[in-house]
Amino acid sequence: MPKPFIHLIAILFAAWFFQMGVKPPEETAADFQLNAFAHLPVKFEGRKKPVDTMARNLLTVLSGKQSVRAEDGTKTSAVQWLLDNMSGRPEALDYPVIRIENLDVLTNLGLEERKRLRYSYRELLPNLGRLDSAARSAYAKQDRNRDLYDRQVIKLANKLYLFQNVLGSFEDPSAIPAEQLMATAQRYMRLEGMSIPLMIPPTAGNERWRPLMSTLLAAHPAMTGAAAGHDIAVEPLAVHMGVMMGAYREGNVDLFNSELMEYGNLLQAENPEAFHKMSFEVFYNRLSTFMKSAQLYLLVFVLSCFGWLFRKDGLLSAARTLMIFAFIPHTFAIIARVFLSGYPPVTNLYSSAIFIGWAAVGAGIVIELGFRRRAAGIGNMVGGTAGFATLLIAHFLAGDGDTMEQMRAVLDTRFWLATHVITITLGYMATFVSGTIAVFYVFSGLLTRRLDDETADGMYRMMYGTTCFALLLSFVGTVLGGLWADDSWGRFWGWDPKENGALLIVIWNAIMLHARYGKMVQRRGFAVMAIFGNVVTAWSWFGVNQLSVGLHSYGFTDSASFWLMIFVLSQLVFVAAGLLPVRIWRSRPGADTACR
Repeated sequence: MPKPFIHLIAILFAAWFFQMGVKPPEETAADFQLNAFAHLPVKFEGRKKPVDTMARNLLTVLSGKQSVRAEDGTKTSAVQWLLDNMSGRPEALDYPVIRIENLDVLTNLGLEERKRLRYSYRELLPNLGRLDSAARSAYAKQDRNRDLYDRQVIKLANKLYLFQNVLGSFEDPSAIPAEQLMATAQRYMRLEGMSIPLMIPPTAGNERWRPLMSTLLAAHPAMTGAAAGHDIAVEPLAVHMGVMMGAYREGNVDLFNSELMEYGNLLQAENPEAFHKMSFEVFYNRLSTFMKSAQLYLLVFVLSCFGWLFRKDGLLSAARTLMIFAFIPHTFAIIARVFLSGYPPVTNLYSSAIFIGWAAVGAGIVIELGFRRRAAGIGNMVGGTAGFATLLIAHFLAGDGDTMEQMRAVLDTRFWLATHVITITLGYMATFVSGTIAVFYVFSGLLTRRLDDETADGMYRMMYGTTCFALLLSFVGTVLGGLWADDSWGRFWGWDPKENGALLIVIWNAIMLHARYGKMVQRRGFAVMAIFGNVVTAWSWFGVNQLSVGLHSYGFTDSASFWLMIFVLSQLVFVAAGLLPVRIWRSRPGADTACR
């Protein structure tokens, strides 16, 4: 098949793949206008966002998914699920959205293990008291004394506390007895500083974002005259939103849609800035770029493996084109995050994963285009592997909720985030790229006859070049980190675990280059050292955060410990494979016949 035709097929496939799911479901005048509701602004967890984002993030925290799948296989969107809960529909509590994996926790709640491990809030209600008691007991223990059950109880309790706060902020005031209204109003005023949605944007009469409940209570007849001195004011926007919720609960489509239109028109007149970026963020959510890119990167890797092993140039060309056209929306999504958050591209573990993946794919493209004669296909395999793996990591890191959360005060500086963090992250990327090439080098030499002398020399040059970049970037990034530390804490270096981890990367890359210059290692030995560099870098990236100590311990995530150990063990297996006697290798490039 001619190469131009192969490229065209790959481009059309990538375009078709990325457009799936972007267009919202069609709605008629007889339907609830959920698409328009999804665009409404809300302030939650410190950031202004559309209802669509809040719904997706909350559902992700509870279930790890962005839609609800019922037992019969039908799907419900995150926005519809949230609106069902906001409006107080009775069936909303029956959605199986709460993921519980630990069998001991299930037993304590009187539940049985099921296929998808997801349970409804109504199923948990009878034994929530037990869960609360277990969570309080676990919280009372020091972290080092908590066992797996304690950690899982705390994890589930935190999810439910967040869910309950969100549900409580939309409680129907008409169902509250008159004698309890003042106490309820005061309770919601205290909750404003907690993680509850602030649905009412600033207007000419009030410059603050406010929760729906505290503003709706002021419109209750029993509260007129009682609100004096309690900073509660009647808000037309809240009245429209309250009527909207009631109409949805009762299934009144016409009233819901008309109130939604009135709400939107009034908000546009009062505060047009409230809608700023909302439509773009909804589009960004629906595009789901990172998961689609991850799937294409996996396809790139598979095509490249077959193309490289069987010397099929057509498969390599298709894989290269697919990688480039997956890289373009990947780049767009990172730029979109910068636009939406107002921060540089790397601010937390999630954004570091997608940025490292993006940079590694970019490096793979450069390698593929620069070494097409010596080692065609290696750049594809590096980009496909790194892109898929890092975006898969990012997918699991997204389970904590909003990945564009408000930055901590000590981190909230655009200059250092744009210099130190990006530079050190690129250092991570270059070290991982070198290590990934080394893994392919060892296994292609050990298991195939594909590693001839020319290919081995090309891969060796790739490892050497990326290691040089890794040393430069990690060293400069570490120095910039010291300058940031001096600016923030008044000391350049404090032997903090994160600082030590960064220094280890610099030292290990320097050791690799010195070993090469001193002729202590050649191709195979350098590859083995590069693989161990993956262990050093993974520890600096994730491992030091698992210690939960030091001034840099912002990214602690309990679930990362297990997978970090699995990754480290896998790299040690690769190192051991590289150290096997060369006589049992199926490929024996000239420079690798010696032990080194």
